[in-house]
Amino acid sequence: MKGNRMKKEQFFFICITTLLLFLNYSCNNNPKLHSTITQYEVVEVQIEAQETYEWWLFPVSAVFTHQKTKTQIKIYGIWNGNRKYILRFAPTLTGKWTYQSNSQDPGLNNSKGTLVVNSPTNEQIALNPNYHGFLKISKDGRYFEYTDGTPFFLLAATNWAINTSRCGLGNKQDGPFFQYLRDRKSKQFTTILMQYLRGFGDVENINGYRNEGGYPFPDDDLSRLNPDYLISLDQRIKSIWDHGMVTATSVTWFGKLNCFFDIVWAKRISAYLTNRYCAYNGFLSLMGEYQYALKDCGWTPVQIEELGGLMQEYNPYDKSVSIHPSSRINWPEPHNQQSSIAFHNSEWLDHNWLQTGQQADQMFNINNRSLENYNIKPVKPVFLSEGYYERPSDKNHEYHARWQPWVAFLNGSAGYGYGAAGIWQFFDPSDPLGETGKVKMDPAPWQEAIKYGGANQMKHVSEFFKSIPWWELVPHREWLTVNGEPNPLPASENISPPQCAAAPGLIYVVYIPRGNERNMIRLLNLDNQSYMAKWFDPRNGVEILLEDSPKNSSAWIIPDRPVPADEDWVLLLLRN
Repeated sequence: MKGNRMKKEQFFFICITTLLLFLNYSCNNNPKLHSTITQYEVVEVQIEAQETYEWWLFPVSAVFTHQKTKTQIKIYGIWNGNRKYILRFAPTLTGKWTYQSNSQDPGLNNSKGTLVVNSPTNEQIALNPNYHGFLKISKDGRYFEYTDGTPFFLLAATNWAINTSRCGLGNKQDGPFFQYLRDRKSKQFTTILMQYLRGFGDVENINGYRNEGGYPFPDDDLSRLNPDYLISLDQRIKSIWDHGMVTATSVTWFGKLNCFFDIVWAKRISAYLTNRYCAYNGFLSLMGEYQYALKDCGWTPVQIEELGGLMQEYNPYDKSVSIHPSSRINWPEPHNQQSSIAFHNSEWLDHNWLQTGQQADQMFNINNRSLENYNIKPVKPVFLSEGYYERPSDKNHEYHARWQPWVAFLNGSAGYGYGAAGIWQFFDPSDPLGETGKVKMDPAPWQEAIKYGGANQMKHVSEFFKSIPWWELVPHREWLTVNGEPNPLPASENISPPQCAAAPGLIYVVYIPRGNERNMIRLLNLDNQSYMAKWFDPRNGVEILLEDSPKNSSAWIIPDRPVPADEDWVLLLLRN
């Protein structure tokens, strides 16, 4: 009897153990996600393959289906080291979603699950504007807005070295990266202008610069992608989203000095990174200063077109795609001056990025190129993504820093990217890989550069425009006369001509740069309406109401500037 009981207990133990092993195997290879989340939050499903695949392949995809509307979003699984894969999804509708994976690999196939998605609360939206939804282009093609129709004010802070160890995460969200992010948010920047991979083309090895996870490609081998490097990048991208900001991201600089990526590898890394971060809000750029890939690497315009089409293929949320140009003008046509000359009509490009020159005598290009691109048909938004970098050797660096966004926005740009020497490369003299051998633009260490006055004055730009329906403004600098003469265009030696944009008969904004204290400036085309007028100080955000304002007239001589009259001032007219 005792022996039979022991045999029965052993048999029962074996059955239970086998069942548990089977259930464990089933859960590991067909995980089911049952979760309740908020609309637009990013959720991950982790699955493991039975076979091993190259990092640039996508052996698994999943279709997420909204049960009420039958809306479907197809997501490709991203390799995450060894045989691990991630399905990364952001629900665009509230209600119930289900998903199911599809793969030839048994471990990746038939993963199923359910998501219940709630609407964000007003408190959540106030703390994090990303709950307004993904960014899209407005119906008139002039600016960007969230899915719910809320206009998006694109004011970007440039940090090309954000994914490096010197812009590190720290142990408890106390590293330089978080110090930088909190500072830029406090100055009302809405966007981080960055690149996924820093250093390609700038250094003598294929790896570029490391982050906390090491180098992206161990042993300079592009066929080996370092998952720890990507995990550190994941933390940065997620933290930017959590701070209510978005990214405007180039994959890297494929050209310029070195050409470690041919077009085949460029397509692989571009598709991979686009897919890995597609669920986070923001803008995409094929590459930085693309003309160097043509000149130095032997790429062709057709290959760039193919790369753009590929990025759109792995873009399930229709994030806006563009390409970042060089500021030089001596490229062969049509690649001189700006990317819109070459790619404006390409199907993959839906907005234009501009670079206008990194010297003070090139700042006038901000006016001219913004306006040129604004007038190109068909209409597409303009993002002045790189201008003149603020630097301490320029005694007028604060003025030059604030002149640029005012002129960009009043000449039709839908966004502006502020840059500072010492921040764009996150200069750290103590870092042995801190680019000390290639110091450009006389940078201060990042701890000093982050305090530049021009950056602090960006918040006044934001405060001003967000106080009015800025998206209704149309460039009209020709509605200003100076001493009775037509308003001239800015030039390399003279950036004093005033600027104007208006929603005719409703709002007029006039930016008056330095050098106009003795000039008589007349504002035309006031539609015989009466207006409230006030001065806005772009240095500190102070407003001064004018008693003398336009009343039922078609033109008005703008009063003398407040003290100090030799500084720049902004005039706002609002119809009574």
